[in-house]
Amino acid sequence: MATAITHPNSLDDVVTLIHRLFQPGSPEELSRIQDILQEVQRSPEGWQLADHLLERQDQHVRFFGALTFTVKLNSDWESVSEDDVPVLCTRLIGWLVRVVNEGAPPLVIKKLCSTLVVFFVRFAESWPNCVRHVICCLAAGRAGLEREFVDMPPSSHLLGTMNPAAKLAALWFTTILVEEVGKVDTKNIKNHHYCVKIQDNEAEAVVLIKNAINMPNGAGNIPDSFDPRIVDGGLKAFQSWVLYSLRAFIDFRVEFPLLRTLTHTAIHWLASEDMFEAACDVVIDILSLSFSFLTAEDKLTLANILISPWAVERYELLLSGDTDWGSIQFARLLVTFAEATVQKLAKSLNTPPGRAMIEMLHGILNIPGYPQVEDEVSGSTFEFWSSLVEFLVDNEGEDDSDEPWIEDCHKEVKRAVEEFWKKIRIPNMQELQTWTKDQMEGFMSYRKDAADFVESAYGLLGPPLFLQLVDQVVNALAPGGSASWEEIEASLFCLNALSDLLGDEPYEDVYMERLFGSNVFSMLVDPGAEIPLKARTTSVNLIGSYAPFFERQPSYLPPALNFLFTCLSTPVLARNASRSISSLCSSCRSTLTGELSAFLRQYEIFAASPNADDLAKEKVLCAISYVIQALPSEEQKFSPISELMGYVEKDAGKSIVLLRQGQGQEEEAKETGLLALRCLVSIGKGLQAPDDLPVDLSEEEGPQPPSFWEASSGGSLQGKIINLVRMLCSTFNGDGEMVDAACAVFKTGFAETTPGLFVFPPERVTDFLLEHCARTETILSTAGTLISSHSTSSSADIVTQVLQLLQFIINLVLRIGDPQTEPEIAQSVADFMSRLLRRYAHVLCSYQPHAHLEALFVFTLDSLTVREAFVKKAAAAFWSAFLSLASPASDEIIAACGPTLATKLCWAIGGGCSRSEIEVLAEPLRKLVARQVRSKMWLTEALKPQGFPTENVGERDKRLFVEKIMTLRGKSGTNQVAKEFWLRARGTEFAYAS
Repeated sequence: MATAITHPNSLDDVVTLIHRLFQPGSPEELSRIQDILQEVQRSPEGWQLADHLLERQDQHVRFFGALTFTVKLNSDWESVSEDDVPVLCTRLIGWLVRVVNEGAPPLVIKKLCSTLVVFFVRFAESWPNCVRHVICCLAAGRAGLEREFVDMPPSSHLLGTMNPAAKLAALWFTTILVEEVGKVDTKNIKNHHYCVKIQDNEAEAVVLIKNAINMPNGAGNIPDSFDPRIVDGGLKAFQSWVLYSLRAFIDFRVEFPLLRTLTHTAIHWLASEDMFEAACDVVIDILSLSFSFLTAEDKLTLANILISPWAVERYELLLSGDTDWGSIQFARLLVTFAEATVQKLAKSLNTPPGRAMIEMLHGILNIPGYPQVEDEVSGSTFEFWSSLVEFLVDNEGEDDSDEPWIEDCHKEVKRAVEEFWKKIRIPNMQELQTWTKDQMEGFMSYRKDAADFVESAYGLLGPPLFLQLVDQVVNALAPGGSASWEEIEASLFCLNALSDLLGDEPYEDVYMERLFGSNVFSMLVDPGAEIPLKARTTSVNLIGSYAPFFERQPSYLPPALNFLFTCLSTPVLARNASRSISSLCSSCRSTLTGELSAFLRQYEIFAASPNADDLAKEKVLCAISYVIQALPSEEQKFSPISELMGYVEKDAGKSIVLLRQGQGQEEEAKETGLLALRCLVSIGKGLQAPDDLPVDLSEEEGPQPPSFWEASSGGSLQGKIINLVRMLCSTFNGDGEMVDAACAVFKTGFAETTPGLFVFPPERVTDFLLEHCARTETILSTAGTLISSHSTSSSADIVTQVLQLLQFIINLVLRIGDPQTEPEIAQSVADFMSRLLRRYAHVLCSYQPHAHLEALFVFTLDSLTVREAFVKKAAAAFWSAFLSLASPASDEIIAACGPTLATKLCWAIGGGCSRSEIEVLAEPLRKLVARQVRSKMWLTEALKPQGFPTENVGERDKRLFVEKIMTLRGKSGTNQVAKEFWLRARGTEFAYAS
């Protein structure tokens, strides 16, 4: 039985809890121990506790002692008097010196270094020469005040006499110093002084690092014996200081020039077997972040090293399949240097160094094994090749664009495309089954990156690249072709990547006719052919990607569609095939109307399959509906739509039967019912008129006769859809998901501008919405969309339905009261009201009883001050639109709501909102000031209460704010004034612009 966790009464009790914290235990126990120990650490006795814990020899206890000092520095640093600051500093350094002298493990030493850095962050002004102070104390073997060491020899001399443990501790402190200070918010100008203090310590840090990584016999001459720990510590310290200096230059334009004197030596440590990885990390970071940090001599040295016998040996080890981390790092170093020098390398391919470098880059692409499985290196080259292509494309049209090196570069890019093409081949099924999920995802990600590179290379290489890929497929499929389906698939995959780049150039169609006119489809549909599944999948995707070609060349459609419909019977291909069928039918709908009967038969066969994929069914129904939409008359559409409806009714009937049978089939019944509704949505979307249809501007005046879908057989079919929707929702007792799906059916008709099967009578839609108002957010969203669809002058007037929905909204608001309790609904209410204003503002403004209308407007005013940003944004958008109305009724409402609106906006802009919300909330403020002459009085009154909006703004600030806002009279500068006032109120600005 576990020992109860109680509050400690002695030092030994604390030590016991610390031991338990580092032992296995339940999450609850460990959390309880942490809470108790943190409480003890924060107690007034925490300072003394830290000393007592550091007295112990157990490393975990000592670590916790150093951690306790850190906790106190973070929580109680303001209680440390000015006189006690240097004493505390000496105390902390004393512990560092002691644990170093006693040979404590790195865990304890590094934690004390970290604690000293926290001390620096809290008292930077009192510890300006921290690096020198720590070096002196470690060299002297004792702690003391800074003034006690002023007469000690220079640090370069002290470091020569220090033992390795002390030197390593100094390096750790120096490294942690810049790493932790670098995490301080650099965007706040108040923290600029940290950068200055670090800069003041640069010289001492450079002396320390130089001592650690020095090569006594000159750069490039690695000592016969050296302490790897010291060199490693020095290189990592150098790396951290370089990274800090680069950020400091970006943020504050502060430079650290002395650091650059160390780069040359750091580069030469690459040649050391023991130090290679540490040196490699440093150099890669510099190359990646700031190539200009390197001097011309550094760049030349690095270039020579990367083509030296040492590098060749590394490179050959890499090509042999060596997966050691050092080999991977070497590849990264090579590629990063090549990317950083891409322009120079491009122009020097015919020189021995340039040729050696480019050949190594090609060699990396030929490392054996599948990428991200056995080969972890070739993926690192994408950035280089992409940068080379980008440079060459940008160079086109320049004065030297006809230079010989341009053609040389084109050849290298073409060669790289071929190498990537080889790397992306899919392995056989047996190989794939041995891969882990991560390996599979890595390989597929590599293929995507390769496709992106091929796409960019096409911008450089042009049509010959496309033709080459087509020929690779056609020649492989020709009699006697020797290429494997894995190679064919790789070519098709690359062709798929180019689909978005092609237009309607004649040569493009010639190439595609060569591809799609080959025997590719006859081979793909051959059930006896042993074709990898991935090759079929890629072919399916390819057809969908080239839908515009089939639209221009419809004679190639039949074999393509035949192949796609055949793929529907293969479950793993069904979804991709249905997407491509949908894409083709959308693009080629007019051409395919004669094939409707065949499509319907194909769908009948597919839908009857027990394994028919639901999403594929939706996609194919949408595809067939695209073709139906292209029929010349509404009467001709009736029969094929009725046939599609038969399939939907069949699913709906099956759903109800399953539900009545019960016996655990309720979930399947619901899914089948939802499928029926989603299929209706797909049919509705397919029947929508294309966006590119010409608009008939010759509108006939006067009442129009009922359309086909409002009378006779068309009307009965529309009624059948509505009844089916209502039946499913009723059968499943208003299930939320079912109502959501039903609303999606109604929404398909809202986008139409002419009568259609899915353009339902607004009264029928409204009745449904009010019947299922328990699904509030969906109902509100659908109601808003319904009103928007009837907000143009040419659409039917639905005042009756608007009043019904507005009554529902008001009842909802009266029930909720505070928008903060239901923020999602509050957003929907504001959105709904904004939609009303486009055509039905008079309905809103004249609503009775007046008390209910007042409650609605108060609700939207309160929405301006809720926590959730999306609610504030919706409410602000409503008020901006409402303030733009021009009518006596709206004037009356604004006069009544104006004082409260001004108060809400002043509260938010006065610090109550987040910074990202100011722009949104400034809009109604602009409209209010521009619209209402009394707005100055309202704003002045809103800012009067003492301490409002915060104590940070005084009477003068408030007066200036109102004067500036009123002077601008709603102009765009209002937003900037609002930002400045917010900054002042939050106390994050130093000077308020007057």
